[in-house]
Amino acid sequence: MRRHPGAVVVGGWACLNAVLLGVLTAYGESELALLLWADAFLVLVLACCAVLVSCSRGPLELTRYRVPSTGGAVVLLTACGLAVGGLMFVFGSWLAALAGPLLLVAAVLALRRRSRGSV
Repeated sequence: MRRHPGAVVVGGWACLNAVLLGVLTAYGESELALLLWADAFLVLVLACCAVLVSCSRGPLELTRYRVPSTGGAVVLLTACGLAVGGLMFVFGSWLAALAGPLLLVAAVLALRRRSRGSV
């Protein structure tokens, strides 16, 4: 069976959560916390299985992904950046570290699209 990087990443994430669940158990955490963490572990295992099944359906899924540079991607990134920037006034200025890169990527995509002449 071929190795699928997506399934390995999600599987590794699930293994890390299993280790953290063991640490919580060793420190005598409450039953509710253990149940919630076990549910998160189960969701990650199911996601790993879904990624593995998705990757095994065809050989080109992992090599043909491209970032869309159409106007829709620019609008979506700008909207997300402005939304996170607006939340900055509610939750604090640390959200500028998230809004800035979103708006920067949107600007780069918009400029790249404009320089190609596909307005």
